[in-house]
Amino acid sequence: MKPLVFDATPLIYLGKIKILDKVAHFPEDKYITKSIFREVVERGKEIGEPEAFMIEKIIEAGIIKIKNPHNKKYIHHLTDNPKIHPGDVDTLALASELDGIALLDDEEARGMAQMEGIGHHGTIYLLLRMMKMKLITRKKTLESLNEMIHHGWRCSTELYAEILMAMK
Repeated sequence: MKPLVFDATPLIYLGKIKILDKVAHFPEDKYITKSIFREVVERGKEIGEPEAFMIEKIIEAGIIKIKNPHNKKYIHHLTDNPKIHPGDVDTLALASELDGIALLDDEEARGMAQMEGIGHHGTIYLLLRMMKMKLITRKKTLESLNEMIHHGWRCSTELYAEILMAMK
């Protein structure tokens, strides 16, 4: 099984809607980079984001491990695209090194993953997977989607309709 490498957005929004702990039931190894830890836990705690504490607990429990990419040349190659956030670069580089799946929502980063041949999914993949694994009900999935949007997660009406169709 390919390991899962989380970027900030899936952690933040699944944390905001209080279902991030469900990823413990995914059989794959799960990772974040130190830069993502700093972004979601350290900075999140500084500004009082409640999900930062939940994310920290999941890391302390060993459900998600911190690991940094080592291939500096590849990291430098990814940073050639100025539209890619440094956390996204680290997530993509680690996913590439581990032959894993990058979990990110940013369109630029997903495009880079596509160009680099790095497997990738986003927050909705995780939400739908939880439903398919019966970790949450269909009703809870829809409530979670709407709650994420309420908290600022962005999605087009077309994507929203696609998500509803995928829930059937």
